[in-house]
Amino acid sequence: MRLTQRQLEAHLWGAANILRGKTAGQDYKNYILSLMFYKRLCDQWENEADEAIAELERQQGRAFTEQQKAVFRARGAHRFFIPADCRWGDILAVSVNLGEELTLAMRAVADANEELKGVFTVDWNQPAPDGSGRPLIPNEVVHALIQHFNSHDLSNASVPPDVLGGAYQYLLKKFADDAGAKAGEFFTPPEVVDTLVHILEPQPGDTIYDPTCGSGGMLVHSADFLREQGHRPTSAQYFGQEMNWSNAAIGKINSVLHGLEAQIVAGASTITDPAFRAAGKVRKFSLVLANFPFSDEFWWLKPEFQTDDKKKKDKLKKETFGKEGYKDPFGRFGRGTAFKAPPAGYGDYAFILHCLASLTDTGRAGVVCPQGVLFRGQPEVEEETGEFDDEGNPKIKRRKADDEHLIRRALLESRLIDAVISLPLNCFYGAGVPACLLILKKQRPPARHEQVLLVYAARHYRELSNQNELRPQDVMRILVHAHAYGDPAKVPDLVARHRLRIGKQIDARETDEVERLEAEYADWADTLTRLETQLTKDSAALARLTAGAIRDKAQTALVRLQAQRDRAAAKVAERDEKIAAARRRAEDDRRDVEVVGAELGAIYGDPDELLKHARVVGIDEIEENEFNLNIPRYVDTFEPEPRVEVADAMAALQKAEQIFFDARSELHELLGKIGYAL
Repeated sequence: MRLTQRQLEAHLWGAANILRGKTAGQDYKNYILSLMFYKRLCDQWENEADEAIAELERQQGRAFTEQQKAVFRARGAHRFFIPADCRWGDILAVSVNLGEELTLAMRAVADANEELKGVFTVDWNQPAPDGSGRPLIPNEVVHALIQHFNSHDLSNASVPPDVLGGAYQYLLKKFADDAGAKAGEFFTPPEVVDTLVHILEPQPGDTIYDPTCGSGGMLVHSADFLREQGHRPTSAQYFGQEMNWSNAAIGKINSVLHGLEAQIVAGASTITDPAFRAAGKVRKFSLVLANFPFSDEFWWLKPEFQTDDKKKKDKLKKETFGKEGYKDPFGRFGRGTAFKAPPAGYGDYAFILHCLASLTDTGRAGVVCPQGVLFRGQPEVEEETGEFDDEGNPKIKRRKADDEHLIRRALLESRLIDAVISLPLNCFYGAGVPACLLILKKQRPPARHEQVLLVYAARHYRELSNQNELRPQDVMRILVHAHAYGDPAKVPDLVARHRLRIGKQIDARETDEVERLEAEYADWADTLTRLETQLTKDSAALARLTAGAIRDKAQTALVRLQAQRDRAAAKVAERDEKIAAARRRAEDDRRDVEVVGAELGAIYGDPDELLKHARVVGIDEIEENEFNLNIPRYVDTFEPEPRVEVADAMAALQKAEQIFFDARSELHELLGKIGYAL
C-alpha cells in the first residue's frame, strides 16, 4: 500500500510519542530519525533486490527459486549496501538486548557505506545514569518502536523519495517546536530560509555551501528552488560543515532523502578547522548560506577546549591571539588581509568573513546575523583628557577605532554589502535578539556599486505563542523590496510573480494541514463511525427487549457505548474546528497577499511612504554616518501616533474628571461616617 505524506507523518510522529520522555532532554529526535532512516535503507535494499530479480525473471522467461533469489540478493547492485545479519528482518527476530543489536547493525551499515559515515550517532544500548547497568531505553520500549516501524514499508514501492523527504522536513519542524529554545542549534525557520534562498536564487552549476549547516535546511531549500525553476536538484553541488555530530547526522540523512548527494563534514569548528580547503586557503563556492551561532564568545576555540576552565581558556587565548588579533592560518582576516580580526568576545564577524573568504570572484552570500553587526564598535575619536599643556590648550587623546567598526567599514568600502534586511523580533528558536539578513556579493551590478539596499521588515509578522513567524505576505514584501532594489518600474511584475508563487504555496500548505489533521484524527473518525453503527443496532435490539435483567444489562451497555461515542464525537469535532481554523488562516493569507500586493504598488508610487519600508542608500551617506548601518538611521521606522479628534479627547477628559469627582465625593462621605470631618 502506498502511503500519502500525511499518513507517513502521522506514523513517524507516532514513533516519537512512544519514545518521548524516555531519553535525556530532546535527544529522542536523534533516535527516531536514525531508526526511520535505517528502516528506509533496509526496505529499499529489499525493494531494489526484488525489482532486479523480477527484471531478470522477465528477461529469462522463468521464475527463480528462493535459493537463487538469495544468491542474487547477496551479490546484487544496490544504492547502499546492507551487510548480512544487519537487515531489518534480522533485528525483527531479536527479542533480548535489542538496543545492543540495533546499535551494532546501524554501525555496520555506516561502516559499509562511505557516504553514511557519521549518520548513526545514537547508542541504543547507552546505560542508565544510576549505575544499575540497565539500558537507558528499556528493551520493551525498543521492541515497541521496532514493531511500530514494522507496520509500514518505507521503500520506494510504498513511499517515493519526495514523500519521505517532505515527511522528514515535517518531523524536523515538529521536533524544533517541541525543543523550543534548543532548536536553534539545528533548525532555522523555513520562512526565513525560503526568503534567503529566493533572494539569492540558486542556479544550475552553483556550488552551494553552508558552513554551519545543522540539519541541512539551507541546502534542501536551495534544491527545492531549483526544482521550482524546472531544474534537477543535482544540477548544483552541495557542501556543509557542522560541529555537532548529532545535528550533522540529521543533516546527512536529510541530504540523502532529498537526493542531493551533499558532502557534509562533522565534528570540527568551521572557524578553527574549516573542512573544505584548497592550497592552504578555504575552498571557494559560488553561493554561501549560513545561520551561525549568534555572538559566540569562544568562536576561536576548538570544540574540545570549549568546556575547559577559565584559566586554561585564558592560556589558549594568549596562544591564539597576537598583536594583530586572531592568528588565522587560512588568511580570512587579520594580518595580510583587508579585514581586522574579529574581537575575542563576539564571533559574528568571524563567521561573516569566513563566508566572504569562501566565495568565488563572482559569488554571493546570504547570512543570518544579529543586528549588532550593523552598528557595534566605535570609530576613531579624539577626546579631551582634562589636562592642559604649557600654553593652556587642552590635551587631546586619540582613541583607536574598535575592530568591528573597522571590519564593517572595510566591507562597505570594498562594496561587498549589497543589502541588509531587518527581521521581526523573536522569529528564531532560542534567539530573542533582533536579527537581520546580510546579503554579500563579490560582483555587483555597476548601478548598485555605490549603494546599499536597507529594508525594514521588522513590523510585519504573525505572533505565535512561543515565537513570531513571517507570514506569506511578509515574505512577499521582503522579496519585492530585495528584487526591486528601489526601482518602481520593476514592482508590478515582481508583485505578480511572487503573488502567484506564494498563492500556490498557501494552497499547498492549507491542503497539507487539512490532510495532516485528517490523518491525525483518522482513528477517532473510524471509531465514531463504528460506534454510531453499533449504537443504532443496539438501540434497535434494546427496543425489542421487555423489562427485566437482560434489558437492564443491555441498557447499561448502551449507556457505556454512548459515552464512548460522545468522546469520539468530541475528538472529531475538535478536528473539524482545527480544519476550519486552518482554512480561515489560509483564506486570510490569500486575502492579505492581495492587499499587500496593492500596498506595494502604492508604496512605490509615493517616495515618502517608501522611506518607511525600504531605501537605497549611497555609500557617501553611510560614510557620513561613520559607517553605521543601523537601519533606523536611514529608514523611517517610527510608527505614527494615532489621529485623535479634539471632540473625542475633550469627551474622554470630561469623563475622567467626572470619575475623579465622584470618587472624591464617595471618599468624603465614607470619612464623615467614621467621624472625620473635612
